[in-house]
Amino acid sequence: MNNPIEKLIEVMQTDLQLHRDLTQILQQKLDAMRQRDLELLDALATREQQSMENLAANAVRRTSAIRDAMKLYMPARTGRLATARELARVVGGAFQSRILAMVSLLMEATGDVQRLNRINQIASKKILGHVDHIFQIIAKAGKDIGLYGRAGKKTLLEQNRLVDAIA
Repeated sequence: MNNPIEKLIEVMQTDLQLHRDLTQILQQKLDAMRQRDLELLDALATREQQSMENLAANAVRRTSAIRDAMKLYMPARTGRLATARELARVVGGAFQSRILAMVSLLMEATGDVQRLNRINQIASKKILGHVDHIFQIIAKAGKDIGLYGRAGKKTLLEQNRLVDAIA
């Protein structure tokens, strides 16, 4: 694999597989939230973190592959890195169609990841809102029932809490 374009295509294929794996993990997280399976959710969060680290490492490889391809096919260009579409236009032929196909598949995969991230974010906020509401109910349960403090006096409104912070 001496051709930098072949190396770039391989890195893009790895990127696609990593995005597909992340999509599965995010879907499984959503299912675990529906089932209220905290152990599975914790395990999936760990897998998601590892997947994100793998994607970051692959991004470094992708940048390197793009730089190598630019040296060969775009030697006069300096500054920002070329996009895959720009490289595809320069190399032409069979490589062009392979790169453009990978770009299309990657766009679809990243769209799926973004969609699932939004869904998981909304679901997580909703769950946290419900838990917060439950804790608010518990914390205010002693209010308006005539509780007395240690000195025998009725407690002030801001002190009316079921859970005593001192104890």
